[in-house]
Amino acid sequence: MSIDDVFAWLSGLAGLATGLASGLPDWLAGAAGDIGSLVPTRLTGALLLPPALPLLVAALGLLAVRRRPSAGRMLAWTGLLAGWLFSCGTGASWLASLAEGDARSGLTAEALRAALAGRDAPQAIVILGGGTRDHPLETPAREFVKPLALERLVHGAWIARTTRLPVLVSGGVPRGGMASEAAVMKRTLEDTFGTPVRWVEEASRDTGENAQRSAAILKAAGISRVVLVTQAYHMPRAAASFRRAGLTVLPAPHGFAGGMQDWTPRDLVPNGEAAALAHRASHELLGRLWYRLRNR
Repeated sequence: MSIDDVFAWLSGLAGLATGLASGLPDWLAGAAGDIGSLVPTRLTGALLLPPALPLLVAALGLLAVRRRPSAGRMLAWTGLLAGWLFSCGTGASWLASLAEGDARSGLTAEALRAALAGRDAPQAIVILGGGTRDHPLETPAREFVKPLALERLVHGAWIARTTRLPVLVSGGVPRGGMASEAAVMKRTLEDTFGTPVRWVEEASRDTGENAQRSAAILKAAGISRVVLVTQAYHMPRAAASFRRAGLTVLPAPHGFAGGMQDWTPRDLVPNGEAAALAHRASHELLGRLWYRLRNR
C-alpha cells in the first residue's frame, strides 16, 4: 500500500465519520462546534494522530450506535482495531516504512569521502533540531536535548569528524523563557562531542522554516550544497523543503525504524515504544500531506 492509498483511506474514513456526525443530536453537534473554535492548531493536529484519532473514531461510533447501529458498530470496531494496530510493533513499523519512503540505508564513511571528492562536493552540514526539555533539577544545565535530537547530534558529530565540514544547527525557541533548540544543540555538540558549530539558526518554528532560514544563512556565506542530518522518517519532507529553499542536499538519514527485522508474536502486543513510533511516523505523514497542500 502506498502513501496515496493511506491518504485515500483516511479521507474515506473522515467522510464516514462526517455522515454519522450529521445524525447525532443537535446539542452534540453544537458542542462540537464550540469546542472546535477553541482548539489550538497544535492540539487539532494531535487529535488527528494515534493514539487520539482511533479513540475518537471509536467514541464517535459508540455515540452513533443508537441512531445508526450498523454503521456505529463498524466505526467503533474500526477505531478499536486501529488503536491496537498503531500501538504494536507491526503497525508502527509499517507506518515508519511509509514515512521513510525509499531510504533503506544511511551514508557510509566511504560514501561521504566519495561525495567530498566529487564535482559538486557538499560544503557544510545541517543538523535539524528534534526538541529540548527544561527541568530545574537537571545538571550541568537545566535545558537539554530530547532523545531524538541527541540521535541527530551523535550522527552529525560523526559526519563532521569524517568530513571536516563546518556545521549549522537549526531550531527555534520551544516556548517563552527557554533557550533556542539550536543554542542547546550547539552547547551539546561542543561540550560533549567536541564538535565546533559555525552557524546557529534559532528563529525557525518548523521544518519549512528550518530550510528557509538555514538557506539564508548559508547562501550569505557562499554555500549551496549541504549534508542534511535527521531521522530517516523525517528525511523526505526535510530534504524536499531544503531543495525548495534552493540548496543541493545530500541526505544523511539515520534512526531507521521501518521494516520488521526479526518478527515475533510480541510485535502484535501493544506497547509504549511502538505507540510513540506510530505517533511520530503518522505526524510525519500528516506533515508531508500538509506541506504538499501548501507547496512547502
